[in-house]
Amino acid sequence: MIPVLFLLLFGYVLSLPDCPQTCLCTPSLMDCSHASLYELSLQNDSFDNISKSILSLDLSGNNFTDLPSDLFRNTKKLVWLNLAENRLSLLDSTIFSSLEKLTYLDLSNNRLKMLAPMFVGLSHLDTLMLAGNHLPTIPRGVFDPIPNLKILVLSHNEISHLPEGLFDNLKSLNDLLLDYNNFTEISHAIFSTLHNLEHFSVSKNRIQNIPPLLFAGRFTLRKLDLSSNFLSELPSDFPSGLGQLEVLNLSANCIGNVPKNLFINNTKLEFLHLDKTCLQTPPIFSGLQNLIELTVCCNGIKILPKTFTDNMANLELLDLSMNNISEIEDDAFTMNHNITKVILTGNPVCATEQFMHYSFKGLDCSSKN
Repeated sequence: MIPVLFLLLFGYVLSLPDCPQTCLCTPSLMDCSHASLYELSLQNDSFDNISKSILSLDLSGNNFTDLPSDLFRNTKKLVWLNLAENRLSLLDSTIFSSLEKLTYLDLSNNRLKMLAPMFVGLSHLDTLMLAGNHLPTIPRGVFDPIPNLKILVLSHNEISHLPEGLFDNLKSLNDLLLDYNNFTEISHAIFSTLHNLEHFSVSKNRIQNIPPLLFAGRFTLRKLDLSSNFLSELPSDFPSGLGQLEVLNLSANCIGNVPKNLFINNTKLEFLHLDKTCLQTPPIFSGLQNLIELTVCCNGIKILPKTFTDNMANLELLDLSMNNISEIEDDAFTMNHNITKVILTGNPVCATEQFMHYSFKGLDCSSKN
């Protein structure tokens, strides 16, 4: 919902005569979200009269199954459009053709099963939300008219394959989210032209392996989420080509072993998540001097060696909950002066006399909420 509380408090919401009864309107804003609308009346050009000046239009959370192809013919100043949480299954290919100034378009949580070439004319679009639909694939060329796109969200669909060249014209793309789909592999073709990609997420899929050199040269990538897939091992070059990486999530993949030098070239990594990765011994890392948070919960670790945090001088939070840790070697954390909390909930060591007398006061065995 477009934030209107500020406008209400300061008296800027107008009783415009053409504003639909269930909507809130100002000269530049029309908010019809969650208004139980089934159609937007065009009788007497009521929508046309108010739409000529608006910059933001929120039609989310209604019951629209279809929209007239000429609905936005007079909203040429529109920069923000939210059509999320409706029942739209198909949109006319010309429906957005007059919205040359549009920068934000949200079509998430509808019933779209295919994408027509509906983005023609949207050359200023920088954010496109398509999550929560029923898209099995994306036709090649559909994104070509939106070269300035920076954020593309395709999560929660039914996509198993993306055609080669799909992103060829999206050279400005920063964020690509493909979570909760049906991918079994990641193709090199996805990244071939995405030279400015900073955030890539493909969690909650069925990916079994990472091809060698997949992320080679991805110097701009800062956040990578591969969690909840079927990975059992990592290629030897992963993630050496990701020198700018700050956040990495590999949780819920049964990797089993993490080589010591795996992250030796990832000196900017700050957040690393290795929960539920079938680890039996604690990973000893090199190169993670800037790591702030490490989560390794829900594994099979039994002993915590004193060298565990030696190469993580800036570590502040360590989550080792729900392992099988029964012993913590002396001075395991006392040499790391930045670490403030070590979560050990659900480990046998919490019930031992050693824990009661351990000198490091940041150990936490309390139950999680």
